[in-house]
Amino acid sequence: MTAAHSATPSVRGRGRQLLLDAARDLFAERGFKGTSTRDIAERAGVSEVMIFRHFGSKANLFQEAVVEPFTSFMQRYLADYHAREHGKLTPEEEGRALYSGLFEVLRAERDALLALMAARQFDDLPDTASAEVEAAFRQVLALLEEVVATEAEERHIIDFDLVPTVRVMFSMVLATALHGDWLGIGHTVSYDRILDSMTQLTVRGLRVPERPSTGQSPRKRAAPHSRRR
Repeated sequence: MTAAHSATPSVRGRGRQLLLDAARDLFAERGFKGTSTRDIAERAGVSEVMIFRHFGSKANLFQEAVVEPFTSFMQRYLADYHAREHGKLTPEEEGRALYSGLFEVLRAERDALLALMAARQFDDLPDTASAEVEAAFRQVLALLEEVVATEAEERHIIDFDLVPTVRVMFSMVLATALHGDWLGIGHTVSYDRILDSMTQLTVRGLRVPERPSTGQSPRKRAAPHSRRR
């Protein structure tokens, strides 16, 4: 008996969501072209015909399972950020709020991002999807440029290159959201501490002096307990 015939009424009733979940997982694993509608239906435990009944095509399923959740979350982040009152927080508080909000959005849509990355890796991202995703990223980067430029002007921060700085900031959050498990985040160190460190690096830097006060390299300086008396 096939999955379609053996499916219970409750499964058939939620088949659309099962297909969306299965599609997102498989697109993340195999890319767009490497995932067949039959594979998706089998993973979801429903008949293949349900894909075409609900979505019309595999491309439409990819759009709804992967692209729309990501772009809608990013749009919500942009709207939420613009709606907040700015200028009353300290640089550290402002930076932490920026990083935290962006991290939460990217982490929530980690599966969609992985599916998008897989599709781009295999060079098989549908044209419409590619355009929408690139537009979403451009909007976020434009927002970050606006925020950082405004903060720099209000707080008299000089001598930095805006465009690459913003992309470094975004890259830190993106890598943490996507690959935190590889980096031991959540086990070796908490996400909160990582976000705090991002904020410190952005707002204050590492505060490294131009030269050690003793004139000696810190790496060569003897530890207190090992000094000769």
